[in-house]
Amino acid sequence: MSVAMSLGTDQILAAAEAYAVELAAKAESLDRGAVFDKEILDEGAALGFVKLIFDENLNLDLSRMPLVHDITERIASVYPPVAMELGVMRLVSYLLARYARPAVKDRWLRATIEGQAYGSFALTEPHAGTDLRGMSTVARRDGDNYILTGEKCWVGFAPVASYAIVLSKLESSERDAPTIALVVDMSSTGAVGETGPELSGFRGLSNGVLRFENVVVPAANALQVDGFAGMMDGLNMARIDAASYACGLLRAALEVSVERAATRTAFGKRIGDLPSIQIKLGRMRAAYHTARELAMRATETYMEGNGGDQDIISIAKMTASDLAREHTDQAMQIFGASGLIAYSRVERLHRDAKATQIFDGTSEIHETMLGRRLVNAFSKDGHGGSYMPSWSINQPADNITGA
Repeated sequence: MSVAMSLGTDQILAAAEAYAVELAAKAESLDRGAVFDKEILDEGAALGFVKLIFDENLNLDLSRMPLVHDITERIASVYPPVAMELGVMRLVSYLLARYARPAVKDRWLRATIEGQAYGSFALTEPHAGTDLRGMSTVARRDGDNYILTGEKCWVGFAPVASYAIVLSKLESSERDAPTIALVVDMSSTGAVGETGPELSGFRGLSNGVLRFENVVVPAANALQVDGFAGMMDGLNMARIDAASYACGLLRAALEVSVERAATRTAFGKRIGDLPSIQIKLGRMRAAYHTARELAMRATETYMEGNGGDQDIISIAKMTASDLAREHTDQAMQIFGASGLIAYSRVERLHRDAKATQIFDGTSEIHETMLGRRLVNAFSKDGHGGSYMPSWSINQPADNITGA
C-alpha cells in the first residue's frame, strides 16, 4: 500500500506541504541550470502523489481528484516543472489503467506510479501542433505487429522515457485517416528519445523529441479505444492539470505581491497603502479564486467519467492560464525593478505563466472551440441553450447549478 493510501486527506496535504517547502529551497538553482531532478520527482512518487487516482488494488478511482488539484496547485506555486512531471505520470497511468490490455498494463502501470518507469504522452508533431489531424506519424499493420514511423515533439519525459503512448494515423497519412494509440517500448530498435530545445519557462522540465523509424510494435500494445478519442480523454486530464498549474502561479503571485505591498515603503509609507496597489491585489485575489473554482468544477466533471465536460475543461484551462499571465505581470509591476532580476521568484512566475497559455491547447484554440460549439448549438436548436447555465427563478438557491 502506498503512503497516500495509508494517510488521511489532512496528512497527505501536510506531506505535500513539506514536499513543496523542500522543493522551494531548490527552485532557483533548478531553474538556473534547467536541471531535471529525478531524485525529487521520485520522492513525489514515493509519497503517493501519482497513486491518488487509484485504489489499493490499482483500479482507477477518480474520487480524490480535488485532492490532486490541491497538491498540484501547491507544488506548482513553488516549481511548476515538477508539478507537470507528476501530472504526466498520472496521465499515462490513467490511460494504461483504462485502455491498455492486461499484459501491457502489468508491465508498465505499477512501475510508472511508483516512479520506476517514465512514460511519455506523445501527440504534437513539428508541423502539426494544435492541428492534430495534420500529423504525419503512421502505423501500418504487418501480421501481429504495427510498423511505426514518425516524429513527435514537445513531449514530456522524451529523453528519459521507458515507453511512450503515441497517437498515430493508421495505414495512411491522409488527413481523415483512422487513428490508433500505441504503447511503444522506447528500447525498441528505431525508437529514439532526445532532449529538445531549452525553454524560457518550465525550465528543468524533462522535455524533448521522440523519433520512430520503422519501429515494430506488437498489435496487442494498441490501446483498446479509437486513438484520437482515447488521447483526447487523456488530454482533458492534462488540461485540468494545466489549470491547476496556473492556479499555483496565481497563488504564488498573490503571496509575493501581498508581502511586497505590506513591507516595501516609498514616500514614507507602505506601497500597499496606495490605491493603485490595492486595486492590483484585489483583482489578483479575485482572479485566483475564479481560476480555482473553475479548475475544481472541471475536476468534478472529470470525476463523473467519460472524459469530463470538454467545455468546462476548456473554460478552466483558458481562463486560469490567461489570468495567471495577467497577474504574474502585475506582480512584476508591484516589484518594479526587483521583479526584473533574472531567476528571482517573480521573474520565474512571469516566464512560467506564459507557458501555460501555450501547452495543452493554446488559449486561442480553446476560445475558438468554445465559440464554434455555441454557433453550432444555435444552428441546431435555435438558441444554443445547451451551452448556457440552467436554472429556474423559482428554484431554491441550493438547487441552482451551472451545467
